[in-house]
Amino acid sequence: MASITPDSAAHHSPLPSALPLFPEPNESLDLLDIFTIILRRKFTVLAFIIAAVLIAVAVCFIIPQRWTSTAMLVPAEPSQLKTINTILTELSVLDIKTDITADSLLSDFMRDFDSRSLREKYLVNTNYFKKLASETTDDAESRNRLINGILHGNIESHSSVQDKEANKKEYRYYDLKYTAETAVDARDLLEGYINYISGEVNEELYRRLEYKIDEVRMKEKSRYDLEMMQEEIKHRSKIDRLQYALDIARSAGLKKPSWSNGGVILDDPDFSVTLGADGLARKLDIEKSLAVGALNDKLQNRRLYLEKLDALKISPTEDVPFKYMRAPYEPLTRDAPKRTLIVLLFSLGGLIAGCGYVLVSSVVARRAVK
Repeated sequence: MASITPDSAAHHSPLPSALPLFPEPNESLDLLDIFTIILRRKFTVLAFIIAAVLIAVAVCFIIPQRWTSTAMLVPAEPSQLKTINTILTELSVLDIKTDITADSLLSDFMRDFDSRSLREKYLVNTNYFKKLASETTDDAESRNRLINGILHGNIESHSSVQDKEANKKEYRYYDLKYTAETAVDARDLLEGYINYISGEVNEELYRRLEYKIDEVRMKEKSRYDLEMMQEEIKHRSKIDRLQYALDIARSAGLKKPSWSNGGVILDDPDFSVTLGADGLARKLDIEKSLAVGALNDKLQNRRLYLEKLDALKISPTEDVPFKYMRAPYEPLTRDAPKRTLIVLLFSLGGLIAGCGYVLVSSVVARRAVK
């Protein structure tokens, strides 16, 4: 059997059973070295990934959830505005002009919907806000910060006018959104706010119509009073003229109408005496018995118009000033946080951090050996 000499052993040394953990101090790291180091310390890298995933899960539970409920509105149909249309018909019969249409009601609704003061007024009376407010300190600054945090970006509206260039829809519509921490709260808040604004629009419509009716009533009443004063002056003047004419006829001895005797006299244009004393006396009695303006058709019509205005009574309506194309609904998917994406990003970060830690520690160890 051939023996192995020391020289031959030096030339035929066996392969190492495993690769060294670190390259020689004089050598530089290449991709194979990096891969080898990471592979050898894979459990350290895995520990970083697991830690990152756990942090991601904790973050997902800490970050408030965001659920958004949406609705789409279009102008109301005539069948939805029965009470309003009945009132407008009564006003048109009385020649009271209004600019109230289905489109104008929807515009009024959206104007109020976008009102910051109305949003805040509605929000502070909801159970959702009261629940969140109970979890914060009870001071004005914290309360205002909470209100601003909820209102900022959580209530939105989008008009078809904004989609005009894209030509998405040929009809007028509005998209409404409300975001909350739960799907049920998002739907309830949007639905409640829409109903709240509907009530505000109806109240405002009632006040506007009341103001319009009062304005017309005051105008017509002033005109009627003026014409009554003119009629009273005219009535007194007529009675005085008849009285003067009666005195003149009696003084002239004209008891009967002048044409009854077949004679013709030149009548006084200011004080007519052709009726004679008897006729003038009777005419004077009739004129005194008549109410002022009793024979004035224009004045009587104006009095009738005022009576109709006074009898006109309106009350706040409950008509819905829009039509739902999509009613508020309970959303099925959350807007935030995107848990899968967060876990993936944190896992990737953990992988990078783990690999970086392994490589940096390897370089430090090499330098220490060198």
